Amino acid sequence: MNMNNAALIKAAFKDIDAFSVTMDVDWASDYVIKEAVTFFQGCQIPLTLFFTHTSPYIHHLIRTGTMSYGIHPNFIQPSSQGKDKESVIDYCMTHFPQAEAFRAHRWYADNDIYTELYNRGIRYESNLCTMLDVIPPFVHRSGMVSFPAFFEDGAYLYHGLDLNFSSVKSYFEQPGVKVINIHPMHLLVNTPDFQYMRDIKDSVSRDVWNSMSDEIIEQVRNKATRGITDFITELADYLVQKNVPRYTLAQLYHMIRG
Repeated sequence: MNMNNAALIKAAFKDIDAFSVTMDVDWASDYVIKEAVTFFQGCQIPLTLFFTHTSPYIHHLIRTGTMSYGIHPNFIQPSSQGKDKESVIDYCMTHFPQAEAFRAHRWYADNDIYTELYNRGIRYESNLCTMLDVIPPFVHRSGMVSFPAFFEDGAYLYHGLDLNFSSVKSYFEQPGVKVINIHPMHLLVNTPDFQYMRDIKDSVSRDVWNSMSDEIIEQVRNKATRGITDFITELADYLVQKNVPRYTLAQLYHMIRG
């Protein structure tokens, strides 16, 4: 590792005020992923997707080069991606061999995982989650460049925070690189609280979760009260109206790596 990298990264991002919206697909159906992608495309907000699996729509996104992406390995057993760390990494890198970025499911990864992912070509990550705290990009011990997440929909719901964007707008006005993490199911369902989505997950099989149609989404969608979709819509409107710079993680990474 070149120790000059840390200084270069600090200097490169010192005066950058920007957002980067990311999405953990979390085994969602093609219908759900496509609807979520379409939502952000309609707002002209670039996305970085973290893939857990393959599907016709995901293959389409990769084949057409329309989406920046990384891998979303699940090292927590039982995992559909493999029975141990090595097989999970093999699964992800076999299906997405061009990936340079990762974020682990539930943020779980250890030193051995980081080392192996770096050896397999992963060069940057977004695997640290804060609560509306701006942490500048830094060099991880593995050699990867780390882009900490500033906001995650699941964490925000877990803590029962106000779903009116105006209540926390001042946090989003802080200078620096702010990585946003969204889950397509939360966006489609308009999740009002953390338990609401937990109950949906517990009530369906893995196969049903992986293949949810528009009809099923309509049945489970929250229509009774304010939800996370309302918050995200107001956030997206803020980014567009303020014309705040918006980048994919790949664009941010290649600002310093060329």
